[in-house]
Amino acid sequence: MKKYDVLVIGGGIFGVTAAVELAKRKYKVGLLNPDTLPHHMAASTDVTKAVRMEYGSDREYFKMAERSIQLWREWNNVFGKKLYHEVGFLMLCRKPIESGEQSFEKFSYRELLRNGYEVEQLPPSEIRKRFPAINAQTYSEAIYNPIGGYANATLTLTTLMAHARELGVHVHEGQTVNRIDTDTDMVKGVGTMENEKYAADRVLVAAGPHTPVLVPELRPYMKSTGHPVFWLRPNDTKKFSGDNFPVFTADISNTGWYGFPYLEEQGIVKLAKHSNGSEIDPEKGDRRVSDAEVEEMRSFVKESFPGLANAPLVYTRRCLYTDTLDGHFWIDNHPTIKGLSVSSGGSGHGLKMAPLLGPMAADIVEGKTHEFSSRYRWRHLTKDTVQVEEARYVIDRKI
Repeated sequence: MKKYDVLVIGGGIFGVTAAVELAKRKYKVGLLNPDTLPHHMAASTDVTKAVRMEYGSDREYFKMAERSIQLWREWNNVFGKKLYHEVGFLMLCRKPIESGEQSFEKFSYRELLRNGYEVEQLPPSEIRKRFPAINAQTYSEAIYNPIGGYANATLTLTTLMAHARELGVHVHEGQTVNRIDTDTDMVKGVGTMENEKYAADRVLVAAGPHTPVLVPELRPYMKSTGHPVFWLRPNDTKKFSGDNFPVFTADISNTGWYGFPYLEEQGIVKLAKHSNGSEIDPEKGDRRVSDAEVEEMRSFVKESFPGLANAPLVYTRRCLYTDTLDGHFWIDNHPTIKGLSVSSGGSGHGLKMAPLLGPMAADIVEGKTHEFSSRYRWRHLTKDTVQVEEARYVIDRKI
């Protein structure tokens, strides 16, 4: 039987960052994943994920995102790859930010100014001039921050996984963990559907939507939700390039819509919706995007970006969030099983914080605290718990 200091269950962004950090701390680390890596169905397997400091009135998330951006830049240098693309971040507002209907944009703008960032508040005339693909008649103003952009999610995962292997992490693909073995409330290891056993002093469950399956105590607090993603192929690629079309939100807290500049490699503009989503079984659920969702996307595009109105739709996917009821991550040790830890609950905004996730999880595994770990501790949530991520369009603030 293979024996490790720490076994990491799951090779998504939570798992691979933890494995890298634990290996740096000289632990013998094993990582188990049910398929090849990166898993084609994983939430963090995607062409782009937004990286932004804008978190409304939430100053702790702002600080985390600010730190993450600094570390994303370092990753670009360390790995010699452009994992993070700083093309800027644009918040489009249908109403003036002081109208009372744009609180996410208003508080985000104020927080950026308070911290000394040079952020621009643009009227329709400037929107039209600077970003010609945007219908300035739809949006009364915009807030532009040159800091922010997107990460190439799949490239980030493959780069970090290669780094994990270089550091000595034993990566076991095709191993589906179906039980956590304990003895007198102490972790001993795990077993898999493939009839393999792995012994470990500590086990970190970073299994995304499968986390509450492996740790049933979390089922009342976590659920999997699916969110539509669309790839459109524009005719005028220059108008949608990063210089003219940054990562954007379009009245996101009232609509959920956001998107990315033209990606030359895929030849597409990606749009997505950050909202309630639909609850979905991570194994058996239907991940197809519905015709109604496509129609809604077409209506949004026609109104917001006329140059995409007739663009061919070349691909759709349903991105799976591992949602906690309050929208916060879940990174902590099990309250009663010694040696069992959890790092999960991305809730649609995990990858942008990737550089912080590994050190935080490693600190927790070691029994320490991390600067940002207190809000992600094991906690009791109820049906009355509200989702707090201010950018997200959530009806009644309930997941």
